[in-house]
Amino acid sequence: MEYRHTILVIDDDEDFVSGMAALLTAEGHRVISAADCDAAWNLVTTRDPDILLVDWNLPVSDGLSFIRRLRSSPEHRGRYAIMVTARSEQRDIVRGIAGGADDYLTKPFDNAELLARIGVGLRTRNLERELAEQIRKTTVLEMAGAIAHEIGNPLAAATLLHQRMALRIDAGATPELARELHALGGELHRIQQLVRKAQSITRVQSIPYAADLKIIDIHADDATAGPKES
Repeated sequence: MEYRHTILVIDDDEDFVSGMAALLTAEGHRVISAADCDAAWNLVTTRDPDILLVDWNLPVSDGLSFIRRLRSSPEHRGRYAIMVTARSEQRDIVRGIAGGADDYLTKPFDNAELLARIGVGLRTRNLERELAEQIRKTTVLEMAGAIAHEIGNPLAAATLLHQRMALRIDAGATPELARELHALGGELHRIQQLVRKAQSITRVQSIPYAADLKIIDIHADDATAGPKES
């Protein structure tokens, strides 16, 4: 079965966890659970859940402390956490939201309301991911343009120097020197073309480079470009 999203239920009430698993699995979600904060943290770091349903009253450390730990972690501070608890007083709701919970739902609750709030969380997470990806792409394009600009100046100087050297070669220059100078000119021309491509990148597309490393494909636009006008 292909699941839509992964939801982590953090609660030490086995009946509640079983009920949530039945409800959410029927909606097409994968459900994982933890009865305490340490087990929950391990699942957050290894299973990458999309939504966290966090009870306040947990063994050893409470759910609010767990959420605060999430918010203090650069890697996990963006996790969407809904506090689901029997604490229904206004001061508790305020503490929960102020402590870092994205949403707050009191037990007992209507299942339809829970599903609606999870839907809001999923949409929020998707928008955050799209925004982060757009920022990344914009940053890459700006860096490519800046690097190409910085390379352009010394490249122009090197090309001019090569041209002057070529003009000064006597007709009696050794074939080896002539070949090397010609090869140097070819490499300088290739660098010029690559700089122009870097300056004209309009979309970011990554390609495998080595092991888990990826690099930007500066030729990505070539595959979709139409015939050039003469």
